[in-house]
Amino acid sequence: MEIKIKHQEDKTKYSFKVKDADKLTSAEVKRICIKMSVKALLVNGKYYSIKL
Repeated sequence: MEIKIKHQEDKTKYSFKVKDADKLTSAEVKRICIKMSVKALLVNGKYYSIKL
């Protein structure tokens, strides 16, 4: 499955392949956050964060 996320500040659009968009794994969250240079995500109404 593919999800598309738009960065809130710079409006850049990103696409990521994930297993389930409603339940991201910690590895997926970390990979997405690093790629987008963010510490937290809001995907399908769910908040995910990492500690760098």
